[in-house]
Amino acid sequence: MRIRALAIGGAAVVATALGFVGLSWSQQGEVDSFAPTNFANKCATCHEPAVDRAPDRATLRTRTPESVVQALTTGSMNPMASGLTPAMIRDLAVYVTGKPLSAATGNAANALAAGAQPRDNKCTTNPPIREAATDWNGFGKTANSSRYQTKTTINAGNVERLKVKWSFSLAGGRHAQPTVIGDRLFLATFAGDAFSLDAKTGCVYWRKAVGSPMRSSPIVLHKPGYSPSGWVMYIGDFNRDFHAFDAMTGAELWKTNLETHPLAMLTGGPVVSGDRIYVPISSSEENMANAGAYSCCTFTGAVSALDLKTGRLVWKARLLDPKPTRRNMAGSQLYGPAGAAVWSQPTIDSKRGVLYVAAGDSYTEVDAPTSDAVVAINLADGHIKWSSQVTKADNFLIGCGPARRGQNCPLGTTGPDYDYGASPILYTLPTGKQIVLSGQKSGAVYGMDPDDGHVVWKTQVGNGSALGGVEWGMAADTRLLYVTISDAAAPRDAAKPGTYALNPADGKIVWSTPAPRVPCGWFPAPRCNNAQSAPPTAIPGVVFAGGHDGWLRAYAAGTGRTLWNFNSAGQTYRTVNGVPAQPGGSFDHTGFVVSGGTMFAISGYNGATGAYGNPLNVLLAFTVDGK
Repeated sequence: MRIRALAIGGAAVVATALGFVGLSWSQQGEVDSFAPTNFANKCATCHEPAVDRAPDRATLRTRTPESVVQALTTGSMNPMASGLTPAMIRDLAVYVTGKPLSAATGNAANALAAGAQPRDNKCTTNPPIREAATDWNGFGKTANSSRYQTKTTINAGNVERLKVKWSFSLAGGRHAQPTVIGDRLFLATFAGDAFSLDAKTGCVYWRKAVGSPMRSSPIVLHKPGYSPSGWVMYIGDFNRDFHAFDAMTGAELWKTNLETHPLAMLTGGPVVSGDRIYVPISSSEENMANAGAYSCCTFTGAVSALDLKTGRLVWKARLLDPKPTRRNMAGSQLYGPAGAAVWSQPTIDSKRGVLYVAAGDSYTEVDAPTSDAVVAINLADGHIKWSSQVTKADNFLIGCGPARRGQNCPLGTTGPDYDYGASPILYTLPTGKQIVLSGQKSGAVYGMDPDDGHVVWKTQVGNGSALGGVEWGMAADTRLLYVTISDAAAPRDAAKPGTYALNPADGKIVWSTPAPRVPCGWFPAPRCNNAQSAPPTAIPGVVFAGGHDGWLRAYAAGTGRTLWNFNSAGQTYRTVNGVPAQPGGSFDHTGFVVSGGTMFAISGYNGATGAYGNPLNVLLAFTVDGK
């Protein structure tokens, strides 16, 4: 079967010949509404009634049609839009939400929902970029992915006085964590724009329309001779392209496509060692259970090593090797093993010459030894040094369960979907011995030997669920490992959402602070709960954590005592770029960045919570007393 990747609004959308619709993506004219039929064929299997993480029909009606269009064209549901024209997608969005496009609630925010940005609030000058000791560069901040910032004036004594200094509205709904270099902030949006802002005021130095969703944190480096300014910003997108931009101007320097698989995407941030940048590769092929005409599954997680100056591919390490296995009921050839997507930033171990990646689940019944595993890959040549699998036979596609069996479902029992979505942390103990720390969606946290990957200790912290356990990350200072637990899809009486501190040497829990159940500040709130899936951030004496309910908290690092609460979703913000009443929302994938005297947080991530009623996010800059 031939698969074509076509662009709608710059984002790759998979087009397959599914038969019941004989129209191509190129047909732009109005058509008769096939919405009820298309819903029945494309959507009902997972949404009526709801299966796994999919929202039910009542929840879909709380969303804006713009957010549904985005999900089908640039989001995780684009495989389900195979064979639909743009007009059909628009009709389907109106049908499932019961609202007209661009007028869902009559406010200005919804006019921006399809990806348009508010006014840019341009900076009047463009001073040179100057790095500082306070910089936060990349998702984990450090090469060992510690998420620990020592250079800050925020502390346990003044954290309770944090207030919003400025806010900035972002269109697209699910964005990357920012990077801060000196007085500049760099970020990328799911609406397909890259930005450079003044970190003190929020004015815009430049905005670059990349045209594809971006969710990975950028890396910004001072590399004289690599760009006209000597500064380069590196970022990946959902079209599988990895970009280098001049960080002073936003001008593109080069672009390298890292993967031909049409369902692959770049979600985890890159990491740098020497003259190479290492980029993880993930995918949305997990959504293809019900597409009988699709030959599933052929994606395998990977890491690419690129030359920093030119973008030339040096090596590519694939974690699996799919081979033909059997045919599904539609006659399509199936493959395996597949999966092991790498969702998160790799971690560098310069001493041993390796990088560590945490790999996701398996998509088929064929044994996949590098799925649900921490894998050590040689920096020099991409060869796998060792792999430590913590969950075997986690064979999972969305829509495959006891009650629903799509044509591409793995044979046998469906796995629990215990992906690794969090970066491993390379930690040095007081004895000088090192250990690799990893947290899984199962709710388990592991300490592994960096020389061979054997498990030194395991601690079951949360209950675990398809939405975490440990979802997107952990943090570690010089004493403790900080773990946030989601348990968003766990049974309520078994869920243990909250923030925990563990001894990195033996995994023993030092303290735990459950996330309180409080009213949800964002509306509509079909899935609002107190899950804490966002990665925590540590500074001396303080740990920051945020929840699906929109609350952001600071805890005492030594005891877990709550020092500060902020309901980011319980208010609106007059943003510096012109949205007069931008509401906040949930915290999920995007972590918190501390630089100098400022803490940055993006409120409103519309991922697992189903918070699609507000398709915008707001970047908040907190300082002591708002000064």
